[in-house]
Amino acid sequence: MGVSRTEAAAALSDIEQTTSRSHLSRGYLISGPILMTWGAIWVAGYLATGLKPEWSGAVWLPLDLIGVVASIVLAMRGRSAPGAGAGAAAGLGWRSAIGALAVTAFIVVTFNLFRPVDPQAPVAYPGLICGLVYVIMGVWRMTRFAWIGAAMFVATLIGYRLFPDILPFWMAAVGGGGLMLGGLWMRRA
Repeated sequence: MGVSRTEAAAALSDIEQTTSRSHLSRGYLISGPILMTWGAIWVAGYLATGLKPEWSGAVWLPLDLIGVVASIVLAMRGRSAPGAGAGAAAGLGWRSAIGALAVTAFIVVTFNLFRPVDPQAPVAYPGLICGLVYVIMGVWRMTRFAWIGAAMFVATLIGYRLFPDILPFWMAAVGGGGLMLGGLWMRRA
């Protein structure tokens, strides 16, 4: 007894859907620790910014470098873990580095072009940019990123408008804490 064309097509469709869900789940599992790492970096960076604003640049540069390196290491480790599939880590390091450099360059260039006069604008801007990037990532493939990005974007605007005097502490708690919670949510996917 043979398999009909319809049965074969249905079986192939099931396999494709299962593979897609498996890749999505693995992506969330890999992304969770990365988001938690950035959450911790945001907590440290924004607390330092709130306590000693004049140290902001000196604090954020090394924290961002640590975050980029940690993200690449965590992604490579996750992609090369057993069951990740052959070649899953190929090109990930340089793609992540180029993506991080592109976002950093965009932030630096827009600051230089628009030169914000409000001292709280540079505090809020990273939350808005990260929120936007996460929403775009979520729209293309991983919907949980869209929810995390939208929450980050809205929470940043709320802090900027309603709590400007304590914005760095707001961003540490809501931005950094939100990234940590988002990372936990990703890991449970």
